[in-house]
Amino acid sequence: MYQLRVTCFFFLALCLFVCRGEQATDVSQLAAGKKEEVYGEIDATLKTEISETAYTRSINFGVTPWGDIEKMRKAYQPLATYLSEKLNARVRLMIVQEYRELVADLKRGIVHIASFSPGAYADALDEGISKDSLYVASAQLKGKDFYRGIIVVKNEVKDIASLKGKSFAFVETGSSSGYKYPLALFLSNQIDPYKYFSKVYFLGSHPNVVEAVINGKVDAGATWDGYIEENYPTNPPGIKVLLKTEPIPYDAVVVSRRKAADLAPKLREILTGLKSYTLTKGGDKILNLDTGFPYSGYVVHSDAIYDIVRRTGKAVSRYKKPGKADE
Repeated sequence: MYQLRVTCFFFLALCLFVCRGEQATDVSQLAAGKKEEVYGEIDATLKTEISETAYTRSINFGVTPWGDIEKMRKAYQPLATYLSEKLNARVRLMIVQEYRELVADLKRGIVHIASFSPGAYADALDEGISKDSLYVASAQLKGKDFYRGIIVVKNEVKDIASLKGKSFAFVETGSSSGYKYPLALFLSNQIDPYKYFSKVYFLGSHPNVVEAVINGKVDAGATWDGYIEENYPTNPPGIKVLLKTEPIPYDAVVVSRRKAADLAPKLREILTGLKSYTLTKGGDKILNLDTGFPYSGYVVHSDAIYDIVRRTGKAVSRYKKPGKADE
C-alpha cells in the first residue's frame, strides 16, 4: 500500500510539473505553418555580426504566399536579416500556406509582424483584424503607391461593345488584377463576362494572357499594368489598353497589438527609411528586384486605401457565375 501511495504521488507531481510547463509556454516562440515553410535559422541564413545570444527577443515575421516558397525566402530573407540588426531581435521569416493561416497566427500571438497582400488584408479587415493588429506601412513600387488591372485588346478593337460574342482570358480566380478587379469592372457596367463573351478562359499567368492576345488566340484579356510597362515599355506589339480598373494598393505591413505593439513606431521608421542602396551588414541588398523582392520601398497610408479592395472583394463574392462557362 505504501508503495502504491508513493507511485500515485510521483505521477501526481509529474502531472503538475507538465501542466505548469504547458501554461508557461509562450506561443509566440512557436513556428507558424509547416516546418519547411519556416525560415530564418541564424546559423544558416542570417548574415549578421550580432551573435544569437545578443538578441533581446524573438520576432516572427509572417508573409502571405504569392509564389514559389524558395524564391520568396531568398527575396525576403535580406529584409528579415536587416530587421534583426535594427531591432536587435532574432527575426524569423515565415511563409505561410494561406492568408487565413497568417490571420489566425497573428491573433494567437505567434506572428508578431505580418505582410499581407492587398486582397488578403482587405479580407482580414472585414474579419476585424484591426482589433488584433496595428497598421505600420504599405509597400511601394518604383514610386507608385498603386497598380491597376487592365483589359488588353488588339489595336483594331474600338470599344467594349466590339467584344460582345468574342473570347476573353483571365489569369486565375485568385488574381486581383487578372480576375477580381476586371470582373468587378465588368459587373459595374452590367456585363456578365460568362454571358457577354463567347468563351472565357483562365490561362494561369499574366504572360500567358498577354501573349494569347498578341498572337490572336483570344480577343481580349485581363492583366496588370506593371507587366505591360516592364515588358513592353514602348509600344506593345499590336495591342492596346482598352479599360483600366480602379487603383489597387500594394501589400500592408502590420504588427500584433498583443505581442509587438511597441515595435510599430520603430518598424515604420525602418521600413520607410529603406533605400535602393540599403544593405545588411553582410552586404546583401534589401530592396532587390533582381532577386525577386517585389517592392522598391514603403510608405505610410491609412487603412482607408484598402476600402476599394474590400468593396471589390464583396462584389466578386456576391457574383454567381453561370454553370456552363468554359474555363
